[in-house]
Amino acid sequence: MEKQLSQLTPLAQRAFAAALAQRMMPNFVLFADITEQLDNAHALQSALDTVWEKLLTPKAKINFEKQQLKIAELEPEPDAHDFFGVYPALDTYMAVLAVLAAMQDKDEQPALDVSRLSRGSVQFYLNIQAETTLDYSQLDEEPLWQEERDFQDNLLELLADEPDLECFRQARQLGKNDGISNLGIALED
Repeated sequence: MEKQLSQLTPLAQRAFAAALAQRMMPNFVLFADITEQLDNAHALQSALDTVWEKLLTPKAKINFEKQQLKIAELEPEPDAHDFFGVYPALDTYMAVLAVLAAMQDKDEQPALDVSRLSRGSVQFYLNIQAETTLDYSQLDEEPLWQEERDFQDNLLELLADEPDLECFRQARQLGKNDGISNLGIALED
């Protein structure tokens, strides 16, 4: 898959990364809720929304450097929290940062970077649950890992050939994933 990701157009790479970040967002929202910092979740989602705005309205003028500065203080600190949720929240934050950097042409492979972040988050979660390090044959038996692979494969297929605005709309909708994160976390509205 990594080879196919590197062959996506720059806009398709950004849309792929943004859709994965969108799918990861409930992980950050749950962390923000637990730590009573829901404003942080709104700010991170708002920054990601600017990416979608630019992808869907190419003439939109958005200062992505300013967006990065707005979320600079939102980074979850694993040393400051003694529960697992800080790690998927940090992965989500890093995914949004990668997309914002890509929008400034500072990350040439956001699809690959965010793909690895999302897969790594799922793998870490499954390892914690299993209380051991699962090898790839064991991971392949895990439904959550299969869902992650299938999700990324479907997204890649959607964006593989010169995607248009409708493909970007579909990618955004896929990323929303009915409010269910890559770790299976679903939040009530």
